[in-house]
Amino acid sequence: MRFEIGQQVWMATFYPTTVRHVTCPDCGGTGRLRVTFHDETQVSIDCRNCAAGYEAPSGRVIIYEPQAKAKLSIVTGVEVNGDMTRWHLDGTSNYYQVADDKDVYDNEAEARAAAEALAAVYIESERKRVFEKEKNTRTWAWNASYHRRCIKDAQKQIEYHTSKLAVAAIKAKEKTAT
Repeated sequence: MRFEIGQQVWMATFYPTTVRHVTCPDCGGTGRLRVTFHDETQVSIDCRNCAAGYEAPSGRVIIYEPQAKAKLSIVTGVEVNGDMTRWHLDGTSNYYQVADDKDVYDNEAEARAAAEALAAVYIESERKRVFEKEKNTRTWAWNASYHRRCIKDAQKQIEYHTSKLAVAAIKAKEKTAT
């Protein structure tokens, strides 16, 4: 084993911190996207790139930059599964973390260098995420098609229920006339 229970070790980690807000690359800061269908019909839909959860689009996206950190911890346990080793580490808080063997070091300098490498990978993934045109599960076109289909269905329902009310009004007039 590289370390023993009770030994102090350094864990390579990073914490994403908000750096700045930038104009959304998809909607250009408007919060809206224009979708053109095959019949040249155009609709405007909310931009999902700059909307947080169910909130309205803001026209801005947050850029995060990681802060690399070498965190001093104490080994409290170890898991060995085949050739994979994971360390249970207790920090200064009332919690413990489980860290892969590649993220635990016996000196601060090596841990800091590994943390910088982890942060660089995170930065690259964030850059790719910001400029994605498509969400993980749905495209912009799907979103527009879905709402267009819902409008058509709602219009059919309105027509149906309006016709039922018209018949009910005629029947009510016939009964009062006799």
